[in-house]
Amino acid sequence: MAGDRTAQYYLAEAIRLSRRYTTAEARKWYEAAAEQGDLYAMLRLSSKSDFCNDLENCTGKRAEEWREQLLSTAHERAEKGDTEAMTALFITKQGLRWLVKAAKAGDPLAQNTLAGIYKDGDGWFLIPGSREKAVEKLYRASAEGGYPRAMYLYANYLYEHSSEKKEVAYWLKKSAEHGYIEAVGNYALSIAHLPNNLDYNKNLIEAYGLAYLMSKLEGGGTAPEDGKWILTKISENMTTEEIKKGILFAKEWEKSHPPLSYFVPIYGY
Repeated sequence: MAGDRTAQYYLAEAIRLSRRYTTAEARKWYEAAAEQGDLYAMLRLSSKSDFCNDLENCTGKRAEEWREQLLSTAHERAEKGDTEAMTALFITKQGLRWLVKAAKAGDPLAQNTLAGIYKDGDGWFLIPGSREKAVEKLYRASAEGGYPRAMYLYANYLYEHSSEKKEVAYWLKKSAEHGYIEAVGNYALSIAHLPNNLDYNKNLIEAYGLAYLMSKLEGGGTAPEDGKWILTKISENMTTEEIKKGILFAKEWEKSHPPLSYFVPIYGY
């Protein structure tokens, strides 16, 4: 470990998630990242639900001290335009305005999060229809900002609220090309015409290759099982030679596209 605070934070996250609580080893790496100014590490350390708080054997600063440091650091950075700091302030219940500010500043993650919040009914909108317009605008901005999950959610939103199949097909494909797992599965089914609801050209070889990649994914989640199910459905109409070509397609796709990902939020479960 070369002292990279982001790597330290994600190592701590991996340990915590694998053990289902913050172990002493995870806490050590959270502290290392937090001491270098990582806001999300400070968020983890400021949680009173940490197992070591119950045992009263936490090392280093208390949760209250980390929260104080977090708020001080985040406010200072947010005032300078740091959108990650604005998002951290929102997470610490300092007000929705901070997330709105981050979204307006062009942060794709904040835009996607805010779109979801508005879509779920939170936030105030006085003019009829303005909520829907805000949700669409935010999803589109996040998608155009390069966030793969938002590309998929924007495609879904358009599918539900618009008759523009071409636009839906564009964003679904783009999300899949950027490695978002849900998009990959849905895109594979669509190009296999299971069903043919977005007018893609039928391509069983590509569909098989994408499902094959999903089926080989490791690290948890439902993607491997989903991929195997899709493979079963697609292979019903394929020859042995076509299946071989599908596997070759998968290997070539891996060389030129980002790894498949769930794009779990940096501060999630």
